[in-house]
Amino acid sequence: MGTKPQTMTADGEFCVYLGPTIVGVIQYGAIYMGSKEQALESVAAAIEKYPLIARLIVTNKTLAQDRIKIKTPGNLLYETRRQLTRKF
Repeated sequence: MGTKPQTMTADGEFCVYLGPTIVGVIQYGAIYMGSKEQALESVAAAIEKYPLIARLIVTNKTLAQDRIKIKTPGNLLYETRRQLTRKF
């Protein structure tokens, strides 16, 4: 699984995957440089297998709040992570 080296974009945008690690597919805390659309393109194969992954990739602008939300019952990020965790 080869990946291209990524460089920082001019505006410093990046995204982070906050869902559970799925061995051989995606890892918790993975960082993707660029916009959310670019991040989703780079993990398209993983999203094809597990569509909920797309909901768990967050931008740097909301990362601080989303890290708290994903651990707090009763919100969409928490429920999405829980659903994905139950699949395997």
